[in-house]
Amino acid sequence: MTETALRTGDSPDAARRRLLDFRSGGGLLLVAGGLCAITVLFWVQRVASTAPRVGDGHNVASYGFDLSHCLVPPEQLVASGLSKDALPALSNSAVLSVAEADILNRDLRGRHQGKFLVDSDRVIGVVVAGEARAYPLRILNWHEIVNDVLGDQPIAVTYSPLCDSAVVFDRRVAGEILEFGFSGLLFNSNLLMYDRRFDRNLESLWSQLQFRAIAGPAALRGDTLAVLPAAVLPWADWRAQHPDTTVLAPDPARLKAYANTYDSYYGSDDLRFPVDPPPPADGLPPKTPTILVRTTGKWHVFALLDIAARADADGLWRTTVDGVDLTFHSRRTPLTAWGAADESGEVAVAYSFWFAWNALRLPAP
Repeated sequence: MTETALRTGDSPDAARRRLLDFRSGGGLLLVAGGLCAITVLFWVQRVASTAPRVGDGHNVASYGFDLSHCLVPPEQLVASGLSKDALPALSNSAVLSVAEADILNRDLRGRHQGKFLVDSDRVIGVVVAGEARAYPLRILNWHEIVNDVLGDQPIAVTYSPLCDSAVVFDRRVAGEILEFGFSGLLFNSNLLMYDRRFDRNLESLWSQLQFRAIAGPAALRGDTLAVLPAAVLPWADWRAQHPDTTVLAPDPARLKAYANTYDSYYGSDDLRFPVDPPPPADGLPPKTPTILVRTTGKWHVFALLDIAARADADGLWRTTVDGVDLTFHSRRTPLTAWGAADESGEVAVAYSFWFAWNALRLPAP
């Protein structure tokens, strides 16, 4: 029965409901309840705003993670300058349809606030069980982690702007569904996530580009993350391929922040944080964009410029690696490439600047 029917007395419970209308004192109860809710909200916000920051931005020890069983040299962990959770990871955020994204663009343009998403903007595209979703990098610059559910599968969409590295993970690990947050720490200039726990002593640090826990209880167990197929490509290409896609909605309070980019950082070979080992001086430039493809348990690296140079007039390049037929699609503006297996099924894909993958890749088993 509809709410309108209840208000007009069509329900058998109408008489009882009328006992709480404004004429019988119900209005006073509603006002009192509203005041209580406002008071609770005030104190929740007050407590949240005065909660101590974890991590001083400089000293690794101030972040409180257990490094007694660290799988990487602890001295190579550095503070990013930001406290723990200073970049708020998103969880089950709102999404927009293509039509709704276009409406938002028009609305922002009408208010002289730019656009939410333009055709050339890069997005991380993911398809799970036939459900497609795009995650704009201009949003991920300021969150770095999205805990989401797509096609009934819990996933983590991660992006580290310092490495231009994009990886999508299955959040199901060792029989539980993890929720990741921004640790405030880096390893070889790359994002370190942490798994959120009620007991902070049980939190672990996870390396984005090593796909594994590197400190804490999960590292002691040897837990790893399953990498899922994903693509980094222009929004125009993604929406053309997946007209029914949804797209991660922006946080209205952060629209100005989303307009800021890492373009000046990407325009030079300077690194903001130490990397060990550095890439060979006679090899690829450190910030060469690469796509990483895993075939039969082994990762292969392709420079995006090389793919574009080998592509035909339609931006297609086909090759075979470890007996797996791969088809790459590429664009020169913006420089992007994305690939998928042909008849052999989907393959795990990640993206990274060359310097980061060179420093972080694990030896082949």
